[in-house]
Amino acid sequence: MPRRSIHRRRRAQGGCLSFAIGVLAVTALALIVAIMVNNRVRPAGTPVVSPADGKDGYVDANNLPVEDHQMVLTAGDVVQGDGSIQVLTPSPTPTLEPTPTPEPTFNPDEPYALVRPEPTAEGFLPVFTKANTEQKQIAITLDECSGATITMEFIRAALDNKAKLTLFPTGENVMKNGMDDVLRMCYYSVGFEIENRCYSTLARLYSLNDTMMASEIWKQDISVSFVLGGSYQPHFLRLYGRDGENDLRTHTYLAQEGYLGVAGWTYNGSLMEEGRIGNNLAPGNIYYFKTTEEDLRRMNVLIDEATEQGYEMVTLNELFGYENNACVTSSNVLAETMPELQNHDIPYYFMKAGDCTWAANLLQRRLIQLGYLPEGSADGVYGSGTAAALSAFQAKLGIAATGAADVDTQKRLYAEDAPRVDD
Repeated sequence: MPRRSIHRRRRAQGGCLSFAIGVLAVTALALIVAIMVNNRVRPAGTPVVSPADGKDGYVDANNLPVEDHQMVLTAGDVVQGDGSIQVLTPSPTPTLEPTPTPEPTFNPDEPYALVRPEPTAEGFLPVFTKANTEQKQIAITLDECSGATITMEFIRAALDNKAKLTLFPTGENVMKNGMDDVLRMCYYSVGFEIENRCYSTLARLYSLNDTMMASEIWKQDISVSFVLGGSYQPHFLRLYGRDGENDLRTHTYLAQEGYLGVAGWTYNGSLMEEGRIGNNLAPGNIYYFKTTEEDLRRMNVLIDEATEQGYEMVTLNELFGYENNACVTSSNVLAETMPELQNHDIPYYFMKAGDCTWAANLLQRRLIQLGYLPEGSADGVYGSGTAAALSAFQAKLGIAATGAADVDTQKRLYAEDAPRVDD
């Protein structure tokens, strides 16, 4: 059966790759000069210690110095091109079908097997929104980490109550004044967890071309590795607004780069009424907060309620039984080259309203190419406009104009003889 195929012309476009690598080299040189001028970053070759287990690794955060400097990482300059694609004749492939899930059974050799979520289909990683556990444990996650001062307020509140946090800073915020000290303290001293929230705050990976998508994930990785002074391996990626959690291409790149899954949440603390926060406590819950004063107040209420009810507040790794994220000492982080997405073709699968995926983006681009959607309207969100355009295409074919992106409709859409709107 045919499938979509994206012609990347990577071999033929070696010049573009060379240019990108050259820009990265200039970026690395600029960063090294910045480090030499500031002379405030962990010296190369400094041994990396293991993070504290958090049980007795209490640190007086009130005495933590916040350094007055700004580090700059401009790896975004490596992204070139307008994201255009060429739609070619599809090549044979099986369609994407959900993977049957066997009846779970307890395995004493893997006690966390039933705690963790399962992938929804072949090729996907799990999406972690809640742990299936009866232990009175919850995870509190902090999103964006917009600056050193406000982030430290959340950290102090957690430490004062023997709670742990899982931080999801954007790469842009990692490079702000003082965040290097904050993140090093979190990882090396108190056993907090640092994960990936993309480099840009509003990044929507499903709307970006392959290079830009990879860059958003990789630049944040490099930012954290840079401030920690080693090669750091995150386990989870969190997506803006949770949009695109079912995007196969993103999952493919994350698996390629050693991630365990996508991090969602059970409750959005930013939307919780303070008087009802205690009513939402349950084992395995994951709570989302942003670095605002309002969310700090709500998080403190949650911590008080959880402490009173006997809950332990742990990291995502601890909640799901994974090892701590590893950071291997390296003085050569800036010499790393961004890994590109390996050859990846997207199988056909049924798309539903509200999907935010690269597959929907490709479908919209094909509809634009055939004249059913206006130029510039491909955003990766399968909404009413996309459904209406697909209905018009189906009507042109003489089949039921349902607006649904079923597999048969997609095959006919990508066929060489697909009718244009003005045919």
